[in-house]
Amino acid sequence: MENTNQQKKSATSLLKEYLASVSTGNPKLTASYFAPDGWIDAPYVQSLGMPSKYVGHKAIENTMTYLLSNAPDFHFKNIKIIMKSENEVVAEYESEAVFINGRHYKQLYIGHLTSKDGKIVSHKEYLNMLPFVEAFYPNGLKDLITNK
Repeated sequence: MENTNQQKKSATSLLKEYLASVSTGNPKLTASYFAPDGWIDAPYVQSLGMPSKYVGHKAIENTMTYLLSNAPDFHFKNIKIIMKSENEVVAEYESEAVFINGRHYKQLYIGHLTSKDGKIVSHKEYLNMLPFVEAFYPNGLKDLITNK
């Protein structure tokens, strides 16, 4: 099932629907909210040596598949719109999940989304790296701290 609604949606509607789609467990649906060359970027994760930008439906679908394979109950909540226009929105929102490693994940984000013709063109997401590392790295922060 894809997001094939031909009616052009506002950036705010797209953000809310896209974030809600993540918890459906259907990465293909989530990716369908994006333009063919649309992208997600979480620039702070690059500081950990990880790629931060995923461009196109397949890359977004693969990223969502990876996320949900590690945190099947991952979901967003408490969306607060900070600023909006028809094709752009800035919002604060939270996520929660229990990872398959048993770790609890709670995160606060600031997201900036742009859209065109009813599809997401870009979604840049800023997040606190400490909860991210604690959840995603096998030994949490210990994996980043070296005692030389």
